[in-house]
Amino acid sequence: PATDVKCPILKIVDADTFVELKKEYGTEAVTGLGRIAGVVTGFVATKGGILDSNACNKMASFVRFCDAFAIPVVTLANSEGFASVIEATKVTSAYAEATTVKATVVTGKAYGAFYVAVAGSAANADITFALESATISQLPPVTAAAIMWADKMAAPKDERAKVVAQYEKEECTALKAAAYGYVNDVIAEADIRFKLYSALEMLAGKRVTTMPKKHSTIN
Repeated sequence: PATDVKCPILKIVDADTFVELKKEYGTEAVTGLGRIAGVVTGFVATKGGILDSNACNKMASFVRFCDAFAIPVVTLANSEGFASVIEATKVTSAYAEATTVKATVVTGKAYGAFYVAVAGSAANADITFALESATISQLPPVTAAAIMWADKMAAPKDERAKVVAQYEKEECTALKAAAYGYVNDVIAEADIRFKLYSALEMLAGKRVTTMPKKHSTIN
């Protein structure tokens, strides 16, 4: 269906190459293998909701699988965040420990722990793009607003939600994220495939090619 999160993946991969894995498990995330201009690539896409334990296990185990075989990982990031700190730790650790190529496209929301886990430039992503409509913040908007707009957040309790929404609209834009260095580039949806192919080619030297498998995939 048109609303299926797989649709963005299908617009990126070579025709008829995407194979979804663990389809019925952890359904808030989609994982699978496909090709971009012939390059075998792992894909992780989130659907915009809260990532529960199953979705996080699915994401973490898939990233480790790709890393074991030096398969690059492309993440299409859009989520309200993690159900708990434990879930956040699972995903963050898997991305941070993976040495394979990791490219992220923020397609929707990426705040706080979720942004750090899949798109943070410190260790978890080699390159991060954002669509023009994406909203990004290293802190959850309510926390960031409380710090950066403390005077406005002093408003009556029933008006604070409007202040947070205003902060999100004005301060969490893709362009501001790029200005702050949270993402490498802001791109149009039509350019995702080309940008990812170029990134994978640029980062190809990072791939470990001397070993058929770097480590086990048992979690």
